[in-house]
Amino acid sequence: MQTFPFYIVDVFASAPYKGNQLAVFLQAGNLTTAQMQGIAREIGFAESSFILSDVPKAQGFDTRIFTVEYEVPFAGHPTLGTAYVIQRFILQQPVPDLRLNVKVGQIPVSLSYQDTQLDFLMMRQINPTFGEPISKESIADLLGLPVETLHPNFPVQEVSTGLPFLIIPLQKLEDMKQLQLQPQKLHAFLQQHGLYKSQRADGLSVALYFFCPETYSADHQLNARMLALENGQVIEDAATGSANGCLLGYLLKHRYLSQDNLELLVEQGYEIGRNATIKLQGRALGEDQFELNVGGQVQLIAKGEWYVK
Repeated sequence: MQTFPFYIVDVFASAPYKGNQLAVFLQAGNLTTAQMQGIAREIGFAESSFILSDVPKAQGFDTRIFTVEYEVPFAGHPTLGTAYVIQRFILQQPVPDLRLNVKVGQIPVSLSYQDTQLDFLMMRQINPTFGEPISKESIADLLGLPVETLHPNFPVQEVSTGLPFLIIPLQKLEDMKQLQLQPQKLHAFLQQHGLYKSQRADGLSVALYFFCPETYSADHQLNARMLALENGQVIEDAATGSANGCLLGYLLKHRYLSQDNLELLVEQGYEIGRNATIKLQGRALGEDQFELNVGGQVQLIAKGEWYVK
């Protein structure tokens, strides 16, 4: 029987038990894909990550990321949480940056410190791709809300920086609070628009990312929620770094805030008691070319040994 060390962290969290939970496994190079998937399913978090070796390759650490349903080519909070664990428990010394090798490519993460203690992490996401807009009437029907709930000046659009999201602009926080989706209705909507995993070359179902300019906290500029269909159920993510990279690309492309350079704070997870703060920094570089940076704090929660037969 083999054992593997693992850590549990909360990402995009200013305090423990906030933000998004992540399990990070070390020395996982000998695990099979099926074993990693089984471990991720057993843990039951939105994602779990597996660092294949303590030794970097091409200046980056090979990492695989799994939801409870399948492997994903990239995810935001696992990238930051994994980088945190690498710095704290593999490198064990302050470094200004490090890189993760994930399926979508190499993701750089910058690290900042307070009194030599790791305090904040920021990742650079790849350039986004944009899909064709989807009718607001179909979204309103899915939500059971008037079409006026959606912002009239900005589209509903799929965006991906390695993981796809349907970005949906609402106008009022009250409408954000009331969001509810039925699994069967969401499944039919995804299939109708070619957004379900069995219809896509990437094998990934597109998650829905809602945002609005009204917030719980005066320190934040946007409120957001992520809802997705997973194993036949609608799940809500506490803090979605990959979706925030897509949101940042969307904001810049459509000049939502009438700026080509943005720095703002997004709140997420408030409706499920996992308050998260996500920092966005980005700028437009040219025609559909963007620099996208997403960051936050990470809290160490637990460590342990995982048994594998």
